[in-house]
Amino acid sequence: MRPVFALFLLLSPASVGAAEEPARFRFAAGQSLTYSVEQTTTVSEATVEDGVAAVAGTVTKLNLTRRWAVTAVTPAGEATLEMTLLGLKQVISRPGPKGKDGQRTVDQVVTDSATPEGKAQLAALLGKPILTVRLDALGRLLDAKGDNPATAARLAVELPFRVTLPETFPAVNGTWGREVVLKLDPPQGTGEKYEATQTATYKGDNMGFAVLGFATTLKAPPKDPAELVGLVPLLWEGEVYFHKPTGRYAGARLTIKREVVGHAGPGTKFTYETAYTEALAEK
Repeated sequence: MRPVFALFLLLSPASVGAAEEPARFRFAAGQSLTYSVEQTTTVSEATVEDGVAAVAGTVTKLNLTRRWAVTAVTPAGEATLEMTLLGLKQVISRPGPKGKDGQRTVDQVVTDSATPEGKAQLAALLGKPILTVRLDALGRLLDAKGDNPATAARLAVELPFRVTLPETFPAVNGTWGREVVLKLDPPQGTGEKYEATQTATYKGDNMGFAVLGFATTLKAPPKDPAELVGLVPLLWEGEVYFHKPTGRYAGARLTIKREVVGHAGPGTKFTYETAYTEALAEK
């Protein structure tokens, strides 16, 4: 199988066409959909201690492959799917101590399911269903259960296939959306909730793919900048791709780039930047 990353390079507003018939997610019992994910996240924090400024940063590179297996479909098109992680590699890079030449070194922590050590570390996550969801034909989440309750709950905001479809597609540049609630769980918060809107914009079709702009925005930012730090990783924007002929989510290209000033007092700054690509693998 190969991911269809190259296809995304062709999907741009310059080549989209007119709106067509309404689209729906179409699932069949026994069907499996495999996706490759690449994500690179850079987090840096500027702090001040005893009048001395310091900056610390971490870069995390994540590659994973996951499979959604359709176990049941109702006559109304509601589907039950199980998610299994097939492989995962994560590389975390942090500043290390200074070397003999006085230059700062880089410490890396690598977890790779392709190695015996990594496979053992990830044994609880790999090769078995860890999430079960129910979706309707518009992609709306009806239920989610998993080994990790927090992960299942997060799917209410970060949908399994990122967007819900409209009853009828609007004209090009038309929008639709849904209301979501972002919750700050420990250690970022104590259950504080913030209302947000997820907006999809129909950019048109390209070779059977609907190109959808996507953005999650807070209705009102928290008064305390420290709380915004925990919300930033949910404020995605970018494009989602849906293949109309097959009724499949084809993937997404999403980013976040935000700065939070004063999150830990005067002179401090939190910077978060991430790029996420997901693609349906072709056989």
